[in-house]
Amino acid sequence: MKTTFFQFTILFLLLSILNSNAQIDKQAKIVLKNGVKIKGGILESFDDSRLKVKIDDSNIILIRYEHIKKINFKRYGSFNSNFEDKLSNPPSLKTESFYHELRGGLLFGNDNTDVSLQTINGYQFNKYFGTGLGLGINKYGNSVTLPVYATVKGYLLDKKVSPFYFADLGYGFAWKTNKNETMFELDNVKGGYYWQLGMGYQVNFYNSSMVFTLGYINQDSRADYIYYRPWDIDDVQISERRILRRFAFSVGFLF
Repeated sequence: MKTTFFQFTILFLLLSILNSNAQIDKQAKIVLKNGVKIKGGILESFDDSRLKVKIDDSNIILIRYEHIKKINFKRYGSFNSNFEDKLSNPPSLKTESFYHELRGGLLFGNDNTDVSLQTINGYQFNKYFGTGLGLGINKYGNSVTLPVYATVKGYLLDKKVSPFYFADLGYGFAWKTNKNETMFELDNVKGGYYWQLGMGYQVNFYNSSMVFTLGYINQDSRADYIYYRPWDIDDVQISERRILRRFAFSVGFLF
């Protein structure tokens, strides 16, 4: 499992480097209502009624919005209406604003795979720093935790696909599930400190984003066990500290 995690880490870093070296391609094909097609680079929206397009190194033209039927970007897809709003606000990071994020995913342990759900409300101050409060529910075999935590988040790039890093710190409340074991009974489960470190990719759209994360979770807890011994009269009672460590993969949406 550790080898797989490091492989994901190396792949993530390589993709981040390649993505940081790539230039943003604003080339577009503009289809006019009279059927004429124009290929060039979108420079800016000019006086809120005309679009400035660079055809080549020496030719720049202005096209009125009411003459445009469709704009097709290589990177951002097609526009069929509302050209002014979409060109002035292409898919990118939303900074200096509040955000709400929902995630669902899997927790990978030594012997089993469990599920995780998270919800986060926060504020992104700039590309490099945002903070928020999160609430989740994680399953660990025969116990469940409810982590309540503070999170920080920062982006490496401001592009349509933006790699980011995050860190969570808080407390996870815990209780046992109804799962019965053959030789022992789990009782008096208590939670403890919770933290997660991770990284991910955020695919930005116009009003929302899709998020993919890979993280490492550490959950502190305590529990009492009663071991049944059919060959003996007395059962054995054990109290222990449990540190639950999991690799976490999640997919979610940010609004």
